[in-house]
Amino acid sequence: MAQQKRQTAKLVDFNHLNSGKYFQREGFEPNFLLTPEGRRISRARTVATVVDRFINDDETYGSLTLDDGNDTLQIKFFNELELMDGLETGDVLEVVGKVREYQGQIYLDGEILREVRPEKELLHQLRLEKRKEEWNQIRDTVEQLNESGKSHDEIEKEMAGTLTADEVDSVLQSFNEKFEENSEEGLENIERDVLDAIQELDDGNGADYSDILDEVDEPEDKLEDTVNSLLSEGTCYEPKPGKIKKL
Repeated sequence: MAQQKRQTAKLVDFNHLNSGKYFQREGFEPNFLLTPEGRRISRARTVATVVDRFINDDETYGSLTLDDGNDTLQIKFFNELELMDGLETGDVLEVVGKVREYQGQIYLDGEILREVRPEKELLHQLRLEKRKEEWNQIRDTVEQLNESGKSHDEIEKEMAGTLTADEVDSVLQSFNEKFEENSEEGLENIERDVLDAIQELDDGNGADYSDILDEVDEPEDKLEDTVNSLLSEGTCYEPKPGKIKKL
């Protein structure tokens, strides 16, 4: 039986992960997320700050919400909560994990977590920006070749030594896909306002539902529907009755 090759963990930006499209593959082919820039990512590497920590009552599920300065993303843990031991809000982590999707939400299945010094986050951002600039220049070249009528094989030959065949495939695929805006940017305005209010009012144990109603200038029935929607889709949860917390 063929053994699946371990995928390289690629430097990522949460904004691009959240706006990408997730693809399930058959057999031993790895699932991947296609970013709007045409990168296929199965495993990701990042450095970001913990902004929320959650463990359920049964201690069978836990999550860390990370902020990389561009967007937020969850690292989820299923029955391997020891990886979260000692990690608290405010810690800066270097993380490697598999990219996964559940009910439309992109998250990382945490494999390696290591606390690092805060300056490591800045270094990560600098490296990522440089990589993004280089990739965008390469992608522009592929787009020009594609628009000039070059065949797939011709583009592969032109880009040999710069892109692998799989990378050429992923860039060409991205030209034909429609990508959603960043998950939070794509929310209705009222949802954004509610999420902002929850984050601002959260005292560590969640935001009071009554305070959210006072904070957001919208009809109560709309706010109730919005909060219920955020809870049902897993964007928020109730740590206790009357308290709403963002995951």
